[in-house]
Amino acid sequence: MYAPVCYPPQPVLVFKAVEECHVLVATGTLLSVDPDRVVCKKAVLSGHPLKIHRRSAVIRYMFFNREDVLWFKPVELKTKQGRRGHIKDPLGTHGHMKCLFDKPIKAQDTVLMALYKRVYPKWTYSLELPSLAQHWSSGDSPDTEHMNEE
Repeated sequence: MYAPVCYPPQPVLVFKAVEECHVLVATGTLLSVDPDRVVCKKAVLSGHPLKIHRRSAVIRYMFFNREDVLWFKPVELKTKQGRRGHIKDPLGTHGHMKCLFDKPIKAQDTVLMALYKRVYPKWTYSLELPSLAQHWSSGDSPDTEHMNEE
């Protein structure tokens, strides 16, 4: 894609050539031209408390095997009501886990774990540009006689 230098917040319209016309396929704004920008995808896992004892709780339905609980043990937990916590131990083989929070949680609360993954742009287009000679050979040649007269 080629465009003049633009500064944010610049509106952007993306068109696709379909047969004889152009169709609008995307709209948006230019955020920045920073090459160090990282694009991340966020996934949120949720679980529900099974048993609560003061600041400690047994959480289920977030994982379904012991290995996953051990793998995600360093990741911080949050609840919808703003409590923060971490995984202490896996319980059994079905994905239940013992968690410790900063304050007592309520039975109707939901425990969340946010996971982030870096996403790279898709390079589905060809980097080769058609040469102007091929374009002009189809009969769309510029009017060179008119250019020479001026």
